[in-house]
Amino acid sequence: MNCELRIAAGRNGIQELGLVRIDDRLIHGQVIAVWCKHRRFTRIVIVDDDVAADSFMQQVLRLAAPPDLQVDVVSIEEGIRVLGQDTPDRGTTMVLLKSPLAAKRLYDGGLKYSALNIGGIGNAPGRRNIYKNISASEEEISILKCLMDEGVKITLLTVPGEKSKAGRLVGRLVGS
Repeated sequence: MNCELRIAAGRNGIQELGLVRIDDRLIHGQVIAVWCKHRRFTRIVIVDDDVAADSFMQQVLRLAAPPDLQVDVVSIEEGIRVLGQDTPDRGTTMVLLKSPLAAKRLYDGGLKYSALNIGGIGNAPGRRNIYKNISASEEEISILKCLMDEGVKITLLTVPGEKSKAGRLVGRLVGS
C-alpha cells in the first residue's frame, strides 16, 4: 500500500478503520516512527481493559506519542461503541490491541473490521513463536483461524512494506 489513504466502506457500511493491529507493546518507536508516518495516522485508540483502568499507564502511553497524535485509551466494551461510530477520522485511526482475544471480543461485539495486522506478541508460558517477534498459544491460534473463517484478512507485519505471512501459516498451525 502506498502512502495515500485508501478509504473504503467497511463491513458496517461505514468507512473502514485505518488499521486494526495487535501489538502487545502498544505505543512504541516502531508504531510512531514507521506505521504512523507511513499511513499518516492522526489518532491511535488503544483498546484494553487493564490499561483503561490504569491512569498512570495511560499517561505513559500518551507521553510516548507526539503531541499532534491523538491517543485515546478505552475498554473493550467502550471500544466497540466508540469505534463503531462513523467519524471523519476513521480512515486515519489506528486501533491497538494486546491480544487475539481482544481482537475477537471487538469483532464479536459488533466491530466488523475486514483486516487485522499482527505486529508483536511476546513469548510467554503456553505460547510458541510463530513468526519473528510473534508468539501465540493454541487458543490464540484458534482465535485467529476463527477470524479468518469470518473473512478477516490477517497479516503478520512488523513494519509496512514487508511481505506478509499469515493465511497459510495460521492454517498450518491450527491443530499442529
